[in-house]
Amino acid sequence: MTFQESDYPNLKKEMINLIHKYKNPALVIEVLKEIWETHKQIPIYPGIISMCLSSMVKEKKIGELKKGERVLIKTGTLEILGTVKLKKKDRIVLENSEVLERPKSREVKNEEVKKILSLERGILKKIWPTLVFKDADNRPSGSRGSFRI
Repeated sequence: MTFQESDYPNLKKEMINLIHKYKNPALVIEVLKEIWETHKQIPIYPGIISMCLSSMVKEKKIGELKKGERVLIKTGTLEILGTVKLKKKDRIVLENSEVLERPKSREVKNEEVKKILSLERGILKKIWPTLVFKDADNRPSGSRGSFRI
């Protein structure tokens, strides 16, 4: 069985769909970690992992939350990812939390900069251009003999 004939391409598409569905990078990372943990348990069954994906994130009410759960809380202006430490009558206390703000723009003074990491897009084309194929995700199933993808 080739990679294309396996369930891995579908799992890859499902993981990419997560990015578009949740739009919160911190939540996507948490889900990808859970996918990896599931993969370690059943590494030769990517189809089962894909099947589990739709149940990995579940909307809950405040009363359903339990201590130790990893949650994403959306307020009117913030998205907060954290672990439920405790619930009080009028609030939820999170630990190991991350807050995502999405301002339209942000100014950073040069003296505040400690490190800059830049995402290099299209790196495969720069490093190994002969491996870049048009429409790589829309390959005809079962195509052989040609690397046109």
